[in-house]
Amino acid sequence: MLGNRTIETKKAPTAGRGAERAPVAARARFREPGLNPFDVELFDLSSTGFRMVTFFRPQIGKHIWVNLPGLQPLEAVVRRADGNNYGCEFVNPLHPSVAKHLQVKLRGQ
Repeated sequence: MLGNRTIETKKAPTAGRGAERAPVAARARFREPGLNPFDVELFDLSSTGFRMVTFFRPQIGKHIWVNLPGLQPLEAVVRRADGNNYGCEFVNPLHPSVAKHLQVKLRGQ
């Protein structure tokens, strides 16, 4: 409260997340350094990360490289696992306009 005015602050998009994620349906490839690439299904994408499903089991904290359609390989870190679902965080977040473009392009692909 400042004088008679209330100052509102923006809340984070979701607790623990750096950016709003959007549902996507796309194929991508990922690999760990020194290993062959694996196909994955992408289900969520934001400027700060993504959720993928794969039968290969990367360890939490492991650095991986992911090939998203139309982009050079991007480095990410596996942050959480639930069965074959893995939440990953980009080492260098995507520019918000690039993330938005991919979210639209990959929706229902």
